[in-house]
Amino acid sequence: MKLMNQVIDMTVVATFSVMFAGYALFVYPFEKMNEKMSTEVKEKKLKYTPTITEG
Repeated sequence: MKLMNQVIDMTVVATFSVMFAGYALFVYPFEKMNEKMSTEVKEKKLKYTPTITEG
């Protein structure tokens, strides 16, 4: 029974590790690239960028 619990635990950990690595390697870079190219994001960055006034 103890061995079976360890196998299940390791299976769960391995599954989530693979899912995290897959997201980090294949999905996240495309999300960041789309964010940088999005005109909506660029407009919001310009809108909410603080202006520095001297004086």
